[in-house]
Amino acid sequence: MRTMKLKHRKTRLSFVTEGTARYRGKEREIVVDVFPHHAALRLSGTRTSYEISWRGVFDYAAENHARREKERRAVERRIKRGTR
Repeated sequence: MRTMKLKHRKTRLSFVTEGTARYRGKEREIVVDVFPHHAALRLSGTRTSYEISWRGVFDYAAENHARREKERRAVERRIKRGTR
């Protein structure tokens, strides 16, 4: 399979995710519109979108991973102390 760089795409790329959020009393699907330098997130049926750079996505994921690892290690330490 040949990989194409996002900046070379001619068509718009959008994903409707499994995630939902409540807006004005309705549960709406989260839509991700993909662009070469950023992503735009919006709720289905709305015009308001929130942009985030790909670097921002990466930084958020890295921080989230580090936080989860720290919490996991803390739980392991508590378990070890409890068994001694």
